Amino acid sequence: MDSFAFVESTHRETLAVIDSATDEEFNASPGAGRWSVAQVLEHIWKTDMSIIPVFRRAAKDRRPYTGTPKGVERAADRSVKLEAPEFIRPSDEPRSRDALRQALEDARRTLIESARALGGPEELARLAAPVPHPVLGELSLREWLEFVGYHERRHVAQAREALEAVRRA
Repeated sequence: MDSFAFVESTHRETLAVIDSATDEEFNASPGAGRWSVAQVLEHIWKTDMSIIPVFRRAAKDRRPYTGTPKGVERAADRSVKLEAPEFIRPSDEPRSRDALRQALEDARRTLIESARALGGPEELARLAAPVPHPVLGELSLREWLEFVGYHERRHVAQAREALEAVRRA
């Protein structure tokens, strides 16, 4: 599957989770120390917002990628627990389901547009990102784009689990 199609397909799954939750379920805690559906989605939104500048900066500083693939698909592996950096952690405040859905759509559209402006998946694979990923290190722009999809896949599963836990409670 094309990198862009993968990211867009995964995002549709996220939107389906939002649409399946009631307003009450959206912000309800699934248990101590676990994020609500709203918090998971706010984290995805904050992550997208933090990645948009990677593509925008790359448009101003096109450099060839000389590294090796880093296996960004590992981002979907939920058996490996990771601590989100402070700047992309969700707040404890309740969120409007509709407002967060719109923010997610807007951020993803901007991210995809910023990436597409640099070329297709093959071109992105040949370009270096201007900044390293905080965990994976130096990535090509294609790897950054695919990371977005794998990261979202990880968290859409988490959001589904949170929603199921709230419904069982």
